[in-house]
Amino acid sequence: MSRRRRKRVSVLVCIALSFSGVPHARGEDKDRASADDESRDAIVRAARGYKLFLGPDRRPLEMQPEPVLRWPNAVRGTKEGATFVWTLDGRPEAIACIWEHGVLSNAFQSLASEKLVAQYGGQTVWHPDKPGLSLKAFETAPQPADSATKRLSQMKELARRFSCRLAAEKGEELRLMPRPLYRYKTDRPELFDGALFAYAQGTDPEVVLVLEARRSEKGSEWKYDLTRRSMIALEARLDGKPVWSVPISLGAADQPWFHGTTR
Repeated sequence: MSRRRRKRVSVLVCIALSFSGVPHARGEDKDRASADDESRDAIVRAARGYKLFLGPDRRPLEMQPEPVLRWPNAVRGTKEGATFVWTLDGRPEAIACIWEHGVLSNAFQSLASEKLVAQYGGQTVWHPDKPGLSLKAFETAPQPADSATKRLSQMKELARRFSCRLAAEKGEELRLMPRPLYRYKTDRPELFDGALFAYAQGTDPEVVLVLEARRSEKGSEWKYDLTRRSMIALEARLDGKPVWSVPISLGAADQPWFHGTTR
């Protein structure tokens, strides 16, 4: 066989082998996509299984139908995770992350000024015995602007003044996600704007900043609080000064922060 003919045969064999592998690769991709879809669906189904109630009169909270954020976390080997909020009259009163890492895990945090109760499968699984937030006056913030667009710009600027980190041995700075996790407006006379901002490892939220424009007898002002979205110890600074820290914790069913598994 001539050198030219051998070369041509070799090329044809390579092409044939490459095509023979395409259906297999496509099949693997299809199976992987199907597994990812099922994982996402399982996370949403789990979230919808929770029923949350606020206050002594047990006002039902409304779960927002879609996650406010979907996130993987390659650092921790989490392929699928999502963040959900439950609201009353538009204001978020509870936030939870649900993710798959062998089992479906969940981490709840109260954003309410009253006590909450959460049920799953008819059983009470979370019942914090105190409020989840203690909003503080943002003393160095400007007065809330007179339009929603301007207030959003203000909130983004205020969020950038915080720096948050994982307080492990070496520490890790978290990045502020560019858009709010959730922006809200309510009919409550004292609250006319608000948003949740996330500080994340990759796209996995570890700290959430609550910013609200509120009215009082003194006029309108910005208020804020920080909440955890991780069992790892966390720290936050405002304009370079320490303002918040929490130790490593799984929380508990009677605490505003609670980490568990969904069965």
